[in-house]
Amino acid sequence: MNKILIAVASLGISMTLIGTTAHSAFAAPAAMYRLVPATALPAAKTVLVSETLWQCNTNGCTANKSTSRPSIVCAQAVRKVGKIESFFSNGTAFDSDQLAKCNAKAKS
Repeated sequence: MNKILIAVASLGISMTLIGTTAHSAFAAPAAMYRLVPATALPAAKTVLVSETLWQCNTNGCTANKSTSRPSIVCAQAVRKVGKIESFFSNGTAFDSDQLAKCNAKAKS
């Protein structure tokens, strides 16, 4: 009887651990991007850039996820919104060199 209880308890613990690991892998937070255009946008709008959906207002734009590297996300965004003052990926700001390289891709 004790062996059966131990086996059932072990199975329950294993399933819990497997479920937690699987849930963590699939529910991982997506990368968060934020940019501030050099020229403020006049009104709130949604901008689709490649596969990235940006929510923009007069304070800047945010996007929840992308499958591309941050430098590519930035370059694609500036082609649509123009030059930017700042760009953040997962809370980390681009340095001046990264920002300059990104802004070189901006629309004229």
